[in-house]
Amino acid sequence: MRKEVASKEDFALELFVELALCTGARLEGILNIKKKDLSLSTKSVTISDFKTKSTYTGFLSKRALEMINQIYTALSPNDFLVNKPKATVQNVLQPLLNKFFNQNTNRVVIHTLRHTFASHLAIKGTPILTIKKLMNHSDINHTLRYAKLMPDSGREMVESLYE
Repeated sequence: MRKEVASKEDFALELFVELALCTGARLEGILNIKKKDLSLSTKSVTISDFKTKSTYTGFLSKRALEMINQIYTALSPNDFLVNKPKATVQNVLQPLLNKFFNQNTNRVVIHTLRHTFASHLAIKGTPILTIKKLMNHSDINHTLRYAKLMPDSGREMVESLYE
């Protein structure tokens, strides 16, 4: 899908997808990231969570940093990184998601990028409390749905326990 967005030569939408996959932020959170929310030295971004009315720290992938560096100097502190209206993002990305993923009963939507982020963290063995923090979940029960993706969680700790 990244390639499909890139082929449309729409840098902002490609950046949106990259930020969604490396921060797990919701649609509105990504669309409200401003230059002043970035810390390139720590490779982090302050994200506004409109659902919980709070802010939290997300971390930027190498690819996201490369993309941000392409536009960084041209932005003023209050400029949005993804300068697209919510409807535009939805109207371009949802048809792509439909084309690539929505032939079956499971429906992939833009919010699925958030779940993909959390699922990948769990599969890589990230502790559940770290996933909770990175997702800015207010309740651990929201995060526990990803625990089933960690079948070997703890194996290395037990194996090295008495060495």
